[in-house]
Amino acid sequence: MNTKLGESWEDQAGDAVPADPLMARREDWGDRLEVQVIAWGADEESWVVEYRVLWGDPSGPRVWADLDSYLATTFAHPKSVADLPIRAACIDTGGHHTKAAYEFCRTRLARRIWAIKGRGGAGIPVWPRRPTRVRGKVPLFIVGVDAVKDTLYARLRLTEPGPGAIHFPRRMDADYFRQFTAERVITRYDRGRPIRSWQPKRDGERNEALDTFVYATAALHGLVAMGLRLNDETTAMAMLPTRGAPAMATAPAARPALAPIRSRWMG
Repeated sequence: MNTKLGESWEDQAGDAVPADPLMARREDWGDRLEVQVIAWGADEESWVVEYRVLWGDPSGPRVWADLDSYLATTFAHPKSVADLPIRAACIDTGGHHTKAAYEFCRTRLARRIWAIKGRGGAGIPVWPRRPTRVRGKVPLFIVGVDAVKDTLYARLRLTEPGPGAIHFPRRMDADYFRQFTAERVITRYDRGRPIRSWQPKRDGERNEALDTFVYATAALHGLVAMGLRLNDETTAMAMLPTRGAPAMATAPAARPALAPIRSRWMG
């Protein structure tokens, strides 16, 4: 569902767009970790499931233990299936606690908890064909953030459910949407050649809601690179009965078989 925020945002062309129709990464700061969980449907229709701030010093173990527990959370689905786990997560290593972030990911590759670093610029894919190996043999994935931001800002214009639409729960507050729309595209010229880059609208502008959504999108692309067939799973899920619906006289629909996703980066 969409709720309302009585402000405006600017798209990549610099035009002001009314924000009335508007209203699963982890990011580390000096006193907290921030997490956003995104559910994905057919053709990358998405739902913001939860946004969580985990308070604590990322240089110590406690807040990372809290993150580990949170990433093991399962979420109820309206269909008659087992509660859904978080199938992949991207951990930003570009913050103030790079070593701790790498160490967290190193022992959790089997859970598809990936160390990533965002990189702006034209032509950088959302998800790389192969990771870069770093200290301790932890694979580092370079995420093309500009391509994701271009897509997300275009999708904010969609007003009807369907492919690419983003659904925000009513509980998301104004600060969330300010962060989500905290950037705009700036075009500068180098020897007559235009160069686009995403920049904060104002110095010091917080953008964690945008960044965590970008990396949740990257996690989806990582799963697709490993063999996830999102539309097939969504179609199979749609055929199941709704949770709590009365039993039918006919044989129940079979639970969709989810093909195992195996990573070539786990070794």
